[in-house]
Amino acid sequence: MYLAELRGKLPSRIERMEDILTSNVFSFFKYSTRETFLKGYLNNLDFNVSNQEASEAEFIFWPRFEEDTEPDLVIIVGDYYLLIEAKYLSGFPQGIKKTEAQLLREIKGGKSEAKNRGKDLELIVITADHYYKGNKFKVIPSDFRPHFKWTNWQSVSSFLYNILESSKNIKKQERDFASDLYSLLDKKNLRDFQGTGSLCNTSALLKSYVSVFFEARTAKFRGAFIGFMHSLPFDRRFPPVGKTIFLTTQKRMFTRLLESPKLRYTESPIFYKEDGNHD
Repeated sequence: MYLAELRGKLPSRIERMEDILTSNVFSFFKYSTRETFLKGYLNNLDFNVSNQEASEAEFIFWPRFEEDTEPDLVIIVGDYYLLIEAKYLSGFPQGIKKTEAQLLREIKGGKSEAKNRGKDLELIVITADHYYKGNKFKVIPSDFRPHFKWTNWQSVSSFLYNILESSKNIKKQERDFASDLYSLLDKKNLRDFQGTGSLCNTSALLKSYVSVFFEARTAKFRGAFIGFMHSLPFDRRFPPVGKTIFLTTQKRMFTRLLESPKLRYTESPIFYKEDGNHD
């Protein structure tokens, strides 16, 4: 499914389905090396999971609760009953008439299932937002807030990127698998800006250049252009401006143009001159 979507072989309506995105992402966490990927991802979300617990984790996609409630995924790992509700382009149904809001129904059903299994319910909501939008989660009761965590698809992309960059012992097949998933998230614009911090460690490799413009003397294919420094002969340095000649109503220290000395006419062209024509 990854490659079909990456190559644009799926209808756009299918590509926009959040169930497909959920399946692609969490199927990867289910079938890849869990000690590396599943444990690492859950640890990033502040869930303390051991290698053994990650290896024995149970994935239940689209379980059915009462009141026709169907969350996207449950991961039973260690002492946790992780109920995951994933959104891509859609919002959260707020409930109508006698039907409670979606998240309230999922919390209610999740509590019952977690209790039956002797686990601690934790609600994880994944959206495509770049930052937390509290208005979407007003329905969550205050006493349940310590068991609620918001994250986004971009964090999955960031996690994969960091793993691929830092881990050198990943098998080629898994590296390809993770790279394809990262590319898929990138294609869906679900990748966060990484910032400039990663450049700090490469400062020693950066070279200093006198000029960052075209160098005519060393260019192999330069056409007719021979570079600014050769086109514009600067026999004399530009003299410093004694006083400003423009007027602005915002800064009173500027003088009026008419109060300055008259502008002088110059015979030499301002721009490059060739064959008697001004370019």
